[in-house]
Amino acid sequence: MAMIPSRKVLAVVSILFSFLTGFGTGSSRAQSFTNLSLDGGRISWSELAFSANSFAVSVTVEMHLKTLPAAEVEAALIISPRGISVQPSTPAAWYSVVNTTIDPIFRSPVKLMHAVWFNPEDAAVLGWVRLDRGEDDQKKIYRFTREGVFRRRLEPRDRQEAGQGPEKWTDVKDSFYPYDLVRSGCPSVSKNQLLIYIISAAVNSLGRQPLSICVFGKRQLHNVQLRSGGTQPLKVDFIEKRAQGDVHRQGKVEALKIMIEATPMATDQEEVEEFSFLGFHKDIAIFVDPVSRLPIQASGILPTAGRVDLKLREVRLKN
Repeated sequence: MAMIPSRKVLAVVSILFSFLTGFGTGSSRAQSFTNLSLDGGRISWSELAFSANSFAVSVTVEMHLKTLPAAEVEAALIISPRGISVQPSTPAAWYSVVNTTIDPIFRSPVKLMHAVWFNPEDAAVLGWVRLDRGEDDQKKIYRFTREGVFRRRLEPRDRQEAGQGPEKWTDVKDSFYPYDLVRSGCPSVSKNQLLIYIISAAVNSLGRQPLSICVFGKRQLHNVQLRSGGTQPLKVDFIEKRAQGDVHRQGKVEALKIMIEATPMATDQEEVEEFSFLGFHKDIAIFVDPVSRLPIQASGILPTAGRVDLKLREVRLKN
């Protein structure tokens, strides 16, 4: 006659089963992320300008990259009432500004400005400012800490304020988005606006192995994978600005395709946010000239326009 297991045995088996089945999920264990060791000196550019035009939308993206004294960076950052703030790791932190204009044919244009202060060796973010003008006027100021991200949101209270600058907006709200870096396995937290910096600095190693990075979107962390998609011939047509004068580059490049894939990580937010990069939400890729290390195209799906290819139109090289 078969023995019937006791309730205590069943309870132990149930707990063990739950542990084993949950062990493989991202929410129950730390994920494996890359410890970035980037050399910003390998980046040859200080400014990039991309554009795309189709029957449905016109898009322009301008990127600026420079270094700032750590003391100047700390003075520019907002103070977080919670957490231990991420600090500059070198005497000179880096500063990136990305200006994007999206002009759909049947809607009003939207202008977005992202300014990010970060540590160059691991692209860890110190602070971030986002300014939206167009359909929704708002400014968001972020301070990154080891325990989460503090955000101050400013919006115009009425139409009169909407016609003025953000410094006049009086609808203010503070929020804090917590995370557990130890539990999630994140060595540091970066931003989607810095992916081109990361790719430019690490393009040679990306041809051999993928990178896995913790990236904060708007309210939560994402596991962002950067992996090689092989090479692809692309036409190039851009102006190269040098101290000695401008050069018009035209021709074909056997570009390295870097695919960007993102998975939302565990969050206590009611809704899981969708990852985006330069307005793209799906099929995101950056194409890099492996010789010059210049990003020459960004591609993906825009929600309002379908597939868009942002082509490099102008680059300013470092002196």
